[in-house]
Amino acid sequence: MNPSSQGIIGIMVSECAGPLPFAEAAFCRQLCHIGRRQKMTIYVFCPGWVTPGSRSIPGYTFENGKWIRKPFPAPDIIYDRCISHDKRQQRRKQRCLASLSEQQPFVYLARALTGKWSVYQALKQHRFIAPYLPDTVRYESPEHLNRWLLAQEGGAFLKPQNGTHGKRTLYVQNIKGSLGDGLIITGRSGSNQLFRKKFRSKEDGLDWIHRFIANRAYLLQPYLRLNNSRDEPFDVRVLMQKNENGMWSMTGMAVRAGRKHSLTSNLHGGGTAHKAVPYLIKEFGEHRGIQTVRIIQRLAEAIPEHLESHFGRLAELGIDFGVEPGGHVWILEVNSKPGRSSFFRIGDMQGARKSVENPIQYARYLLLRKTLA
Repeated sequence: MNPSSQGIIGIMVSECAGPLPFAEAAFCRQLCHIGRRQKMTIYVFCPGWVTPGSRSIPGYTFENGKWIRKPFPAPDIIYDRCISHDKRQQRRKQRCLASLSEQQPFVYLARALTGKWSVYQALKQHRFIAPYLPDTVRYESPEHLNRWLLAQEGGAFLKPQNGTHGKRTLYVQNIKGSLGDGLIITGRSGSNQLFRKKFRSKEDGLDWIHRFIANRAYLLQPYLRLNNSRDEPFDVRVLMQKNENGMWSMTGMAVRAGRKHSLTSNLHGGGTAHKAVPYLIKEFGEHRGIQTVRIIQRLAEAIPEHLESHFGRLAELGIDFGVEPGGHVWILEVNSKPGRSSFFRIGDMQGARKSVENPIQYARYLLLRKTLA
């Protein structure tokens, strides 16, 4: 540890296979660079590396152009970038945090949002935000989905309550056949591969969906046509972050466009990124395009503080908006562990730089307040 360090930040990430045993190595390397400029010690660790009762934590830091593994003291602040995909991983993370708390009190940079359903329930309570939320219910059974399909002309969209990157999403359409009703299902697998299935029997299709969902919690929404003039799906990603003064500000806005006939526009699924304002003006004309940007900005400014009132302190949010051909804006997702690659891809270097600097500067702000308290 640097003896002149003004604080220690532990970046908690998921373990992964590869030359380095942790996720988001490129992002963590940038955080280490910024931390050094701020005279702070930054290291990376995974929940499984923390041993109860141990006085040090094995971690990695980026120094002199390479990753170095060594023991570190317990952190003053934890920046949680660890995504838990199941209850076992959630329990391991909780045990890790409990063990670190016994070593010394730490500041948790931001709470994680507790799933898409609880976020939807919280946002629905806000008078200004609620009209921009698509109707959403929890999937219950094949019979429940069948009733939904009978009531929805455009089909149904199903997504896992705790999913990421568009994986395991489904678009379900009714079809009429000579032998009765059937289903067409377009979806993304657990490895984010696009697939399409056709069932001449609706019952068989509903049973297949139920097996695909298995015991996972799923949400059910109407399928919204959020395509551009070339029939490609697109959405608008806004990154909201707290800055060096602890205030929310918009770091950047970018459009992500998926391939034609693709189910989602997520970059992990092969999408491309574009500058938001010219893209929306090109799609909707200058007046409606600017109007759409303003609505998105107002919603993006309202959402963070409202969610903080429900979930506790947050540091950054990636908010995804859909826009129908008629111009109606929909809030699609709110993510408390957002990616930043859109801003690098569109060449918004100021937004890209701020997107990496802000978490460290906000952590420094919290540490200074703690010192002065």
